[in-house]
Amino acid sequence: MLVTLRNLPLLFCALLFSRWDASGDDQQPRMGIFTRPGARIDMTRALVDSAGVTKPLRDFVEPGLPFILVPIFYRCPRLCGLTVSGVIDLVNHLPMTLGDDYSVVMYSFNPDDTTHDAAEKRAQTVARLNKKPVRQGALRFLTASSDAIEALNDALGFRVRFADKEIEHSSAIFVVTPDGAVTRYFAGIEFEPNKVAAALEDATPQKRR
Repeated sequence: MLVTLRNLPLLFCALLFSRWDASGDDQQPRMGIFTRPGARIDMTRALVDSAGVTKPLRDFVEPGLPFILVPIFYRCPRLCGLTVSGVIDLVNHLPMTLGDDYSVVMYSFNPDDTTHDAAEKRAQTVARLNKKPVRQGALRFLTASSDAIEALNDALGFRVRFADKEIEHSSAIFVVTPDGAVTRYFAGIEFEPNKVAAALEDATPQKRR
């Protein structure tokens, strides 16, 4: 999906190309979602939160809890806003407690996004959540270096393409265990609370023993 100010009217729900794929990289399109079974992310990778603090990803999630990882970019003119709205609706309807049962981590895949962008997006998101107060650790908006972004995207199988000052990308959320195992992903901009809740339950450590 090509995200640009010129083609906003063309962005509808057919926003993504998504599949499981075990083939070689040379057989895959440059943009899409290609999460493989057994995928893991590096929880020691350094990122920056909306307050400008740099820490490993593992320190930005609630200890012992699964989390929903959401790749977006904060100044996206349309699609990422729809993704965030979908996550807000999901959190508002999940039969689980944000911060007690799971956390949400959004990270920008645009290295030009700043901590100010992250803080602004977090404030906008918190204002739309029905479940308050929202602890800082329960809902993170992170930025990162190009290398860290590339590593995260590669681990998730989330491929974006930068071309002519435009970004081609898809939309999805990923359910991750506290130690970085990617157990499920949900493509699109609308997410069924019961299905995501079941995935979070399955990703909770005591459930996986």
